[in-house]
Amino acid sequence: MRRGLIGGAVLAVLWFVCGWVPYFLYAAGGSLATLAQLVPSPMGRGVFGSPLLWAVVVQLLMATVLITGFAVLSTRLSAGRASFAGGWLAAVLSAFAIGAALDLGSFLTWVGSFGIGGAVGTMGAASESTWWAVVVGWLPALVSMRQRPMPDTEPVPPRTSRTTGSLVVSLVAVLALVLLPIAAEAGAAATQERLREEQATAQGEADPSGAAAPDPSAAGEPVPTAAPGEGSAAEGACTAENTTILAPAPDGATGHRGQSLSLVNVSEETCVVEGYPDVAYGDQNGHVLDVSVEHGRSFMAEDPGAAPITLQPGESASAVIGWDANSEQGQLAARSLWIAVASGQERLSWEMPLDIIQGATVHVTAWQAAAPPEG
Repeated sequence: MRRGLIGGAVLAVLWFVCGWVPYFLYAAGGSLATLAQLVPSPMGRGVFGSPLLWAVVVQLLMATVLITGFAVLSTRLSAGRASFAGGWLAAVLSAFAIGAALDLGSFLTWVGSFGIGGAVGTMGAASESTWWAVVVGWLPALVSMRQRPMPDTEPVPPRTSRTTGSLVVSLVAVLALVLLPIAAEAGAAATQERLREEQATAQGEADPSGAAAPDPSAAGEPVPTAAPGEGSAAEGACTAENTTILAPAPDGATGHRGQSLSLVNVSEETCVVEGYPDVAYGDQNGHVLDVSVEHGRSFMAEDPGAAPITLQPGESASAVIGWDANSEQGQLAARSLWIAVASGQERLSWEMPLDIIQGATVHVTAWQAAAPPEG
């Protein structure tokens, strides 16, 4: 039995060497990937791609089956000159048992979903592992070859002790073989669950417009909270302290967009606004979007030109941002809008997906007195 356990350990080492070497060669790519096809691999199922914990458990069970199964079978099958052939056959049967157990687990898992024909199509591990053992099984057979003890030179263990040891090893082999397909299928289920979670996350992060996905490692500058301005605001001017800005969703017409802005005096004093609102955009990465902002008319609105407008408490002025519709497919696009009364004033911001992409041009009209309400 001791020599059988040693031979089983050699079989397990060969199993993992032949399983992992092709994997690393394929990962390396190029000519090494071609070389990987020359190495017989018995370990294509239940290991690679599974979560680490399940992969380790499956491989430990495989090693247990190989070591204990080979020890028991080689002891039973080997006798005198037939020891080499018995060891080789033990290696083949041990490897076949692993493949058959994996196939049985796969069949029972998928027969309910795919029927018998479909479930049979998921099998194939037994033929793979058996062929591998036919190719390499002679090596542990050589190691496990035992010579008959010479009389009075080598003690022979009592028969009862040998029987008990063989029974324990056999039980370990059977237990590992029963647990192997359970662990392999649990690992496969965990892999599928992880893939579903990743897919759900990707779909949740995907932009319905087809714009580029957020990239946390992307280079860029955050949107400034205020654009550079010329000097301080004049006395009595409308500023971020005495006004607020309303920016509802834009309107569209024949491939054009227009977004109306309202500047409301929220103080108890009059204020004067003159000129154009300050406009900026942030992309899906939180960086300032490279957009050209020009003063003037657009398809959606005429520009009255800059003129002083006095706002009484509660009164408002309006302006319009206009642009042409853009395809966002794979593009950096506006996902936040930043507006200030004028350059140099603190900007207000809104999370707002807009079809304004990098390199686009928007046109902004000057602030003008809001039309009096109808009626």
